[in-house]
Amino acid sequence: MAIIVDFIRQYAAWVYGACALIALWYLRVVLLARRERRQSLFTLEREAALNQVYGAWTAAIVIMVVIGAIYLLSTVVSDAVRPLIEDDPKVLIGTPVAVTEGSPTITPTLPLPEITATYTATPRPRPTARLQPTLAPMDTPTPASQRPRCPDPRSVIVAPGLGAQVSGMVPISGSAIHDAFAYYKLEYGAGTNPGVWSYFDGGETPVQSGLLGTLNAGALPSGTYSIRVVVVDASGNFPPPCQTIIEIR
Repeated sequence: MAIIVDFIRQYAAWVYGACALIALWYLRVVLLARRERRQSLFTLEREAALNQVYGAWTAAIVIMVVIGAIYLLSTVVSDAVRPLIEDDPKVLIGTPVAVTEGSPTITPTLPLPEITATYTATPRPRPTARLQPTLAPMDTPTPASQRPRCPDPRSVIVAPGLGAQVSGMVPISGSAIHDAFAYYKLEYGAGTNPGVWSYFDGGETPVQSGLLGTLNAGALPSGTYSIRVVVVDASGNFPPPCQTIIEIR
């Protein structure tokens, strides 16, 4: 026991340095997670950022416990066992034992202590399903428009069709499904090939041939716009979105 305490006392500075580097890393994790949580639009993304903060705080508590244990062993316990080490020269690490001529030299070998940090995962709460709103009668797009071609059957827009002329509150209908469904979002952009997409509606429950959301066309200037639906799975990936083009009068 005295040998282990003396070994920890000699290498305490290295342990403090390693703990400081780990603490800086988790401080960076906390700052990034807090910023991501403030900028997130969906409940699932905010919960993921909050879990990262909880995990970082758990690691910080473990680091504090390790530092406290090293400090206790290298100061209080080390002072208590120092007389034992000084009285017995054979327990000094790296110091050869003085022996008589002809006797073999014995150098003690001390195994390094292992310090294992424990991490307790915080259970992730399940998101609350969002209820589909019941909408009052709204302005509908001009009929006889061509249905958009969607590259993936999991992301589909049925209406409004390509080139539909719309105004007022425009319902967006179609499908948003996935085997590992997380959420879907509806976005719009100016022109037929927008460089910037803006979020306007979405949900956290799958939709099969139903109402996906509503676009307030009255709040946008007249012109050509593109609308797309993006279905995101649990890993953050998504199949190719389905896009349609409308004319706001």
